[in-house]
Amino acid sequence: MGRRNVLLVTAVLMAVAIGLAPLLLGRMVLHAHAERFGREEIGAIATRQMQRAEMILAEAISVLRESDRAGLASCRPNDLALLGEMAARSQFLRRVGVVDASGLPMCFDPPPARRRGTALFRPDASRPVTIALLDPETVPDAAKGTVVVAWRTGAGVHLVGEIAPSMLDLDGGAEYLRGERSVLVEIGEGGIWASSGVRPNRGEAVGTEIRSDYFPLTVRVWTTRDALLEAVRPLEATLTIGAVASTVVLVGFALWLFRKPTSEVDDEIIVALRRSEFEPYFQPVMNIDTGRIEGCEMLVRWIRPDGTMVSPGAFMSYVETSGHVFEMTRLLMRKSRDQLGRLYSENPDLKLSINLFAGHFDDRRIVEDIVATFEDGPIAFDQLVFEVTERYPLRDVPQARRVIAEMHALGCRVALDDTGTGHGGLAYIQQLGIDIVKIDKMFIDAMGADLGASTIVDVLVELANSLDMGVVAEGVETQEQLERLRAKGVTSAQGYVFAPALPAALFIDLAESMLRPRRAETIAHDAEADAVEDAA
Repeated sequence: MGRRNVLLVTAVLMAVAIGLAPLLLGRMVLHAHAERFGREEIGAIATRQMQRAEMILAEAISVLRESDRAGLASCRPNDLALLGEMAARSQFLRRVGVVDASGLPMCFDPPPARRRGTALFRPDASRPVTIALLDPETVPDAAKGTVVVAWRTGAGVHLVGEIAPSMLDLDGGAEYLRGERSVLVEIGEGGIWASSGVRPNRGEAVGTEIRSDYFPLTVRVWTTRDALLEAVRPLEATLTIGAVASTVVLVGFALWLFRKPTSEVDDEIIVALRRSEFEPYFQPVMNIDTGRIEGCEMLVRWIRPDGTMVSPGAFMSYVETSGHVFEMTRLLMRKSRDQLGRLYSENPDLKLSINLFAGHFDDRRIVEDIVATFEDGPIAFDQLVFEVTERYPLRDVPQARRVIAEMHALGCRVALDDTGTGHGGLAYIQQLGIDIVKIDKMFIDAMGADLGASTIVDVLVELANSLDMGVVAEGVETQEQLERLRAKGVTSAQGYVFAPALPAALFIDLAESMLRPRRAETIAHDAEADAVEDAA
């Protein structure tokens, strides 16, 4: 797969990721909101149910207590009639009656069909109030879920109020939960006063449980996680449609961008080359032991006629794969010679590093271009360093070795750029006759935090020293990194800690300001030597 196709696939994948990221994040937010809101709704259902149950029981106790205070604790017709009136005025009591100390019914108004001889509940002598469920299997005419509240009077008998299960009126909650929720109200330990719905399986259940502070009441409410999410399904559908639409647009844009007609791109590059819009910028290379400037690396910038600058990342991959890189390299070498010629002719120790593409080593045209550009010029061959990157493989290593041998014959040096990050590794150092190893920025950045990166730097420095090669650290940005490199024996470095890539005029000003003191020292030393010679 070609580099351009790799970039196209990468761009499409990025477009898909950017388009779908809001969907994934939005779903997470919606689900979290739905679960939080749903749990609050379940809690509210349980609270409302508990409040109603407590209100029913409290009212029943209040009616029975008033009846006791009024002395209505017998089955005399008058007392029974008044108890019937109390039940009629009550909101929740179906009937009120009298039960003896053992729990056997004595009389009710209105009377049940048949209950004589059957205990309604087991009285608790330690408490004035007993709350119990009637057992339909032992108590005739007792509907399932019927609750009785008994008030023990001073005479030992009980005033009893009967509450029908329908009085509880179970709360369904929000509409979207009605079909998927279960409500259970218990009296005592496991006695079911009322229930609705079917409890979901354990793995799907989401619920809550609350207990009364005043009565033997427990309310349990359950639902499923899927039911909770029903509240946000419409929003989720809208979000999905929007995310898919945006993804389609982004993917379409990526395809359009990368399927832009080759001739159109070619026209832009050709016009830019014809107008000499590609400019060399120069990043200083410094000796970190002496603080002296050793030279620079030439980098390319595309400056349009309106002054806008195009980043190399936007055009270099196409320039390399399309073959325009050869003409661009020739243009940049000529401009570098013309712009830095005086500075380099006056300072023969300065080095100029020039980046080459892997395709430059397929034949010897680059050697011819070097000779045509620099022969008999202000910048000598031995001031030139040509960098071959390890990021892209050389197609013909033996041919590359022959090209590098010709560069060496001219007096030029060759550096391995991005060492340790790509295809060649130690094999390139061994096979190509490399003079300088350049340590990639990724290892410099990781030195302090990554033991592996620090070890790699140590190995590269030791290898370079043993093979009598130079070492240059790239991308140095902090004083701390400088100190670490100095401790490892690295003497040359470049990066923002010194200066970014500069246009020729600024680089020349910087270099001359740094070289001036050294030139003064040299003049003074030469004068002293002449004086000694004259005296002799």
